Amino acid sequence: MADSDSLKRPRFFTGKLLTMEDLALEQQYFREKLKRHNRSLHGFGIVSGLKVTTDSGKIAVDAGMALDCQGNEVVIGTTQKLSPPASSDNWRTAYVNIRYTEDSGDLVTPQGVAQASTIKESFEIVVVQENPNRGHRHLRARWIACGEPHPLTIAKLKHISQGWRVDRSYRPPTVK
Repeated sequence: MADSDSLKRPRFFTGKLLTMEDLALEQQYFREKLKRHNRSLHGFGIVSGLKVTTDSGKIAVDAGMALDCQGNEVVIGTTQKLSPPASSDNWRTAYVNIRYTEDSGDLVTPQGVAQASTIKESFEIVVVQENPNRGHRHLRARWIACGEPHPLTIAKLKHISQGWRVDRSYRPPTVK
């Protein structure tokens, strides 16, 4: 393991002044440790749920959980509906992707400056023409995480005369 892969955490002792930097380092340590565990032991892909369907001109993504290539847990709590690409875009194939996001929230104003006091882990669903997971390696029934930030492809869509349909021959990466 390279030095850059080493994790650093604060060491607490009686009399030590606890600072904002110490708490941030403690949080970063545990977040990075979990992400490294997810990448190394589980790889990336769908853990559960996240079935994609098309109905009445909409794309629906069921609730579920996945791990992205960085080891982030992407959780979708309820079925999400979105509009497919417009047929005038000349797309014949499209990929439904999910991406881990963080949103700031709960503003407080210590010392007169508004700052977010919480971070909410969330997700984004995007439909694109290219599969960002293309070229990833598969080893012994496990997808190898690259560690890079990119969306996770959970379905492939085909455009037919009646609209978009899910391509059942596409197998998204899964975590076993």
